[in-house]
Amino acid sequence: MSATSVDISQFSMCMQMKSIILGGGCFWCIEPIFQEINGVLSVHSGYAGGFDENPTYKSVCAGVTGHTEVVKVEYDADVISLAQILQVFFTLHNPTTLNRQGNDVGTQYRSAVYYNDDKELAIIENAIAEAEELWSLPVVTEVKKDIKYYPGEAYHQNYYNLNPNQGYCSYVISPKLSKLRKTFTALLKSLIIILMSFVGLQAQSIILEDTLPPTDPVEGVPILSVNFYLLDYTGFVDTIISSQIEHNIAFLNQEYEGKVKFVQGTTVKDGGKVYLPEIYDDFYASDGEVIKNFTERLELQGGVNIYICRTYLDEDGTAELLGFTPVLKAKQYAYKLNTPRFDRIFMSYSGLNDKTTIVHEMGHFLGLHHPWRLHPINLELQGLTSEKIIEDNHMSYSDSVHEFTAEQLDRMQHFALQFRRYLCADIELSQP
Repeated sequence: MSATSVDISQFSMCMQMKSIILGGGCFWCIEPIFQEINGVLSVHSGYAGGFDENPTYKSVCAGVTGHTEVVKVEYDADVISLAQILQVFFTLHNPTTLNRQGNDVGTQYRSAVYYNDDKELAIIENAIAEAEELWSLPVVTEVKKDIKYYPGEAYHQNYYNLNPNQGYCSYVISPKLSKLRKTFTALLKSLIIILMSFVGLQAQSIILEDTLPPTDPVEGVPILSVNFYLLDYTGFVDTIISSQIEHNIAFLNQEYEGKVKFVQGTTVKDGGKVYLPEIYDDFYASDGEVIKNFTERLELQGGVNIYICRTYLDEDGTAELLGFTPVLKAKQYAYKLNTPRFDRIFMSYSGLNDKTTIVHEMGHFLGLHHPWRLHPINLELQGLTSEKIIEDNHMSYSDSVHEFTAEQLDRMQHFALQFRRYLCADIELSQP
């Protein structure tokens, strides 16, 4: 019942087999939905819609390929129609949020339908009109013809069914499947799975669905609690480290000029040995097991979590890497109360000693970009459509430029307030 695909060769002569490519956020979320639909023959996770002819998970997550995560759905049109498939698709993901599904943010999570012929386009346009009535908002789904599909890596295939108890699967995908089973019972392959929607999922009711409307805007100064995790560190936290942490918090407050305020949270020390370049490589080139091994046992909920670890030294004695702030890769497991845009901040002890590092990385954490590193297609997808917008929203703070612009400070304040549920220890509300 949970297989990714079936052997269709013996049936191909007596069925009307068609395919459609769908993007609705993380492909882990979309794949198991269509695996349960009667008439669907195979579902494969991959990438489409970009310009890179050799996309990988690493490059797509980095936002440098223009691709979005998709599933290629092959189906028997005599059993299930494209209109029915699209009805499921537009009901079980939010097609009104640009480059975002829930806590997954980025152009690789944009809503998309890639079709084959003009007959399909008419069906898609009708489905979008119905979706706009359902959601009461404009649909922003990208619709294009004859887009090449690139298969994803093997470890992404059938992911939910192989890892149902993994955090992201439990907290994000299981509620979607429960909704599928209750809303589209008549379309399911087996009535047995209907029973699953009534047991074992009650605990998920406390998780906010991505279909909920955004919270009311709040004006004020966000106050963020900053937790520090000292890796490869044993014994008492000495006065040097304590002083460096205090000076980093004070420097953050100085450089953010009262637009965002920071308070020192908890300091956690751990003897685990891990080097910053290894974390960097683990995040962008593998399955995240190195990160998972130490964060799962240490991490506190909420606020800004900063991991401090060793780094390698270059021949001249300078640190190889001072810090980095990766775009969210929460598919590894659920970050239930952390920021939806980023995982966390990673810094070296050398970076802790250089206060510029924490200010720069916090700027990335709160939404500033390096637009010049992006392909023009990605600039457009992220709304960076003019030199003025790029100038206002790029990360300019560095060793040589110790200052944010007023526009950058406003943008970061807005970001922190937008995700206050995850980030804010308190908010100094504006006076009426």
